[in-house]
Amino acid sequence: MTAPRAVSAAGRSLLLLRPPLRVARAHHHPQQRAFATSLTRRSDTPDPRGVTQYTLNADGSVQHRQIGTRLDVPLSKEQAGDEPHLTAAGVDAYLTSKLAHPDYASDPALLRGLARADEAGLPKIAVTPQLGQFLAVLTKAVKAERVLEIGTLGGYSTAFFAKALPRTGQIDTIEYSPQHAKVAQANFLDLDLFPFPTVHVGPALDILRDPAGPFAAPPGEIDPGYDVVFVDADKEAYFDYFVEALRLTKSGGVIVFDNAIRGGRIAVPDGAEVPSDATGLRKIFDWIQADAGKTVLSAAIQTVGDKNWDGFAIVYKN
Repeated sequence: MTAPRAVSAAGRSLLLLRPPLRVARAHHHPQQRAFATSLTRRSDTPDPRGVTQYTLNADGSVQHRQIGTRLDVPLSKEQAGDEPHLTAAGVDAYLTSKLAHPDYASDPALLRGLARADEAGLPKIAVTPQLGQFLAVLTKAVKAERVLEIGTLGGYSTAFFAKALPRTGQIDTIEYSPQHAKVAQANFLDLDLFPFPTVHVGPALDILRDPAGPFAAPPGEIDPGYDVVFVDADKEAYFDYFVEALRLTKSGGVIVFDNAIRGGRIAVPDGAEVPSDATGLRKIFDWIQADAGKTVLSAAIQTVGDKNWDGFAIVYKN
């Protein structure tokens, strides 16, 4: 496949893959073929900028022009009507129906765990099945042996990590609420996880900074450090979690922050009031900018789905 191409559409930068959704052969020249996305904009007002149509010539050169359609945004449930697949949640449901692994997102014990969390009154803010399996893929891809999670809730994301670790692995998870921790423990037992997660109950920063606690020594002194750290907790404290995670992550490890986009609130203009749930993340991004690549390599990915517009940030420690 040829490389993606960035184009401008509706005043925004879009990334179109070649070839896109539908390929139609051009009839004006036997050695040319033209193709373009077949999605149309949901509006009565045509967009003259539209989306790019590419023409690939036999000599390898590329011509392109704008046509009067653009990539759609996901529809609301009301807009979609009898076409729920055009909503972000509908696509999430489709992807999960196709990609949910029997030992991961489709594990009946995981579904029982979500039901147990609902019955206990826990907030419905666990990661989606797709993000859970992404975390499992990441854990396996980096050949992680040690994982630290900040924010256990009912243990849904914790289970994906535990399932992806080798049997000799270790997973520590920190949860503020004793009630949440109790539900998570019940879920871990139901899942029969091995390695079994160790739940540390209490304020995360107090636990992480305890000079006599399990996280006192940085990597290299007593232990090799964590391969993966996942942060999904109090958003205002994200920068403090970042500092501690960076201390505890080994060189070559990764740190993942959930809810890194916050429906666009992360990107308010300089000088504007920053929403409280974005302050910690902006401090992280400011630190990374000032660090200029000396310590970390990072990216933030916007997502749409069952939890609407959000995303995650991933940080690689040099």
